[in-house]
Amino acid sequence: MPSLQCRLWRLALRLVRRKQRFASAQALHDEIHRRREAGRAFPSKRLCARHAVSLERVAGMEVYTVQPRAAVAAGNARHILYLHGGGYVFDIVRQHWDFIGKLVDALGCAVTVPIYPLAPEHTHRDVFGAMLPLWQTLQQRYADADLTVMGDSAGGGMALALAQLLRDSAQPLPRRLVLMSPFLDATGENPGIDALEPFDLMLSRPGGIECGRVYAGAEPVTLPQVSPMRGVLRGLPPTTLFIGTHDILLPDCRRFRELAQEQGLPLQYCEHEGMFHVWMLLPMPEADAAFAQIVQAVQRDDSPGTAGAAHGMQAADAVKEVMDAEG
Repeated sequence: MPSLQCRLWRLALRLVRRKQRFASAQALHDEIHRRREAGRAFPSKRLCARHAVSLERVAGMEVYTVQPRAAVAAGNARHILYLHGGGYVFDIVRQHWDFIGKLVDALGCAVTVPIYPLAPEHTHRDVFGAMLPLWQTLQQRYADADLTVMGDSAGGGMALALAQLLRDSAQPLPRRLVLMSPFLDATGENPGIDALEPFDLMLSRPGGIECGRVYAGAEPVTLPQVSPMRGVLRGLPPTTLFIGTHDILLPDCRRFRELAQEQGLPLQYCEHEGMFHVWMLLPMPEADAAFAQIVQAVQRDDSPGTAGAAHGMQAADAVKEVMDAEG
């Protein structure tokens, strides 16, 4: 039975009609306009008091690093690149910062948080034009660290697409990926979505399709940078995926599980009964259960071999193999 907190969150989402912002392309753009006027969330005073929070610019993009104060001088053995969700069109919100603070507390790690360019003002090309130099900076600065790329919703899709780009350019890969309610296919073509529409409290197909369209810009939404499930999965690092059964992204996540098995991607798939989109960011027992699994996923040492350039070359060979097999 769902916890009292979970039931209250479901009621709140219905009352504020959260799903309506994705009901149509126009509704999405109206919400984008409203959110641009409201502005993004910044690290809270509580977060800044509890942790060391720094800000820099990398490739024109604001980048925060949040870490335990005691670790600033000593350095961190574990580092997370966290990519926030928001359909590629919405800014980081308070719940993201709260979650990032929990990660730092639980893992004693440093978390890098890029405030990446948003659609429709920018496209995936602008995003990865900044994200790749950021990754190179992290590789140089934290050469000996255990690096994880983690993201929720659109940030989960972006994390997978980033790993694909790194693999294809023979760059060092992260040790692992952690994808939370990831947006893996922006086409909205999966026929299983319709059956879940009445149960999803946050997302709707028309708005999701529009998110993908504006993020793709003039290019096809089927590009792996926009719909990474349509790219090659072989040669990517071990991945952990979290999804709820009341999320319209569930059918794509299940399809991703099948593709991972076919292409030899090490995948830990965590499906939570009755949970809605990105529930793990909210204060409730069901989120605590998922968070414990997320911490375990980051701590797990299940990466194959070396995550350096040699691994990248092997991954590139795997891509060629898959492409040749697919004709």
